[in-house]
Amino acid sequence: MSATKPKPVAPRDVLAAYEREAASGCTDADDCQQFMTRKLAAAVKVREAMEAKDRQTYAEPIGDVKEAERQADHFGRDNLGAKGNSPAVSMPLQRMVAWFREHPEG
Repeated sequence: MSATKPKPVAPRDVLAAYEREAASGCTDADDCQQFMTRKLAAAVKVREAMEAKDRQTYAEPIGDVKEAERQADHFGRDNLGAKGNSPAVSMPLQRMVAWFREHPEG
């Protein structure tokens, strides 16, 4: 018996989950830390789905998520709620979402 690989999750399905997570927003530093941590984790799942489906087609938004991860590492993942750090991580993620809007076939 051979094990069958599970079908990769469609990137747009994972993006929908990301957008639900990103819609909640935050109110204070502690809340923003938790929010940004959840938002980045959801974006990583989108990246993984894109990589599983087609790295070449999704190269640009994959790069956007990787940039957000680099920014999070640069500022410290335990410091994402700080005023200047949140936008540095959010901007590449906004570009990822915009790519999907501009590429309905993606």
